[in-house]
Amino acid sequence: MQKYHEFFLKSSLKNQERHMKNLTYLMSNGHSFMVDDQNPFVISRIDLDHITRVGQLVCTLFRSTMDGLKASSPSPVSSVLFDGLSADYQALGIRHPQCYPVLTRIDLMVDTDGNWKIAEIDPSNKHGMGFALATRYESGAGERQKLLSLLEPHVRQNDITTIVIGRKESFYTREQKYFAGKLQEHTGRTIDVMPEDLVENWVNSDSLMLDFPICHNPAAFKKLSRFFLGTGPGHFINPPRHMLGGKALMTLPYEHEEWLESAGMGESEIVELRKYLPPTYLGPFIGKEVFSSGAKGVFFDAVGKKIVFQKYIPQRRFSLGGEERFIRMACHFVGSSLGELTVTATKSLPVHGGNDSINYHVVVKE
Repeated sequence: MQKYHEFFLKSSLKNQERHMKNLTYLMSNGHSFMVDDQNPFVISRIDLDHITRVGQLVCTLFRSTMDGLKASSPSPVSSVLFDGLSADYQALGIRHPQCYPVLTRIDLMVDTDGNWKIAEIDPSNKHGMGFALATRYESGAGERQKLLSLLEPHVRQNDITTIVIGRKESFYTREQKYFAGKLQEHTGRTIDVMPEDLVENWVNSDSLMLDFPICHNPAAFKKLSRFFLGTGPGHFINPPRHMLGGKALMTLPYEHEEWLESAGMGESEIVELRKYLPPTYLGPFIGKEVFSSGAKGVFFDAVGKKIVFQKYIPQRRFSLGGEERFIRMACHFVGSSLGELTVTATKSLPVHGGNDSINYHVVVKE
């Protein structure tokens, strides 16, 4: 694989003083969201081109997958994508198959050779947009935001847009309210945030829905389902496509290449996507030591579990604020257009958003 531009070596922050700010207004229960609001994370124009291309390829992957599911029912990959998803959400996933997710988050990491690699693909998770915008605004770059501008044409279709927070998403309520406030300020439209337990009594049939979260309240699921099926998919920016947010999607370019081609994704696009996507396969697998003997050195830990196996990617450490840290870049796309980038850095793997992480706004060095 072609070695990418040595972007971080030229933009190291090791000699810069760290300026930390805890955005407590985004968090609850004593959690922290630490931002270095003085030292942005710098990438090159070449890096931006790679990140943008990843979004375009993933968008094509979504479209081809939905077109393939529409063309053949049941599809050869249905059992791969839908396994582990409740029957109710499986049924919704194939309704209005001509409608694709608008909002997608792709998490990227950097290997030891400086190559971009995909860690996560998720068109069913709205979390992080508030964090990303807050990091940008706290860093003084709010006037250059694109995420809200890209969403504006969708939101302006209706006077009200509603964001439903599932029970298991309650941790992100403040973050989503921040995002809603910024979107309302930008568009002049009303943006409501509502916990799923209030959906049952929700009566605004003219609202645009941001997405369809996993609901644990049966009444909430029933109400949103009727809304999706009755009003049409145009009332959801992200229709219920939860199967595209499962890790099994990342196995398709490796295990179902011919099916993707028959669904419209070009062979060259699949090959190009695999340059960014670590080899990913659906189990079950057993592990064996190279010189295992009999049952010794044989591991059955993953047998009987629905597990995706992905090649481990050794990741580069970066000197940030005088400390060596690993990074993960959250890339928020609207369609195939890049809307926002944020870097989270931690001292150990896997990179996570815990209290010891530091978040950076990303800027492009011309």
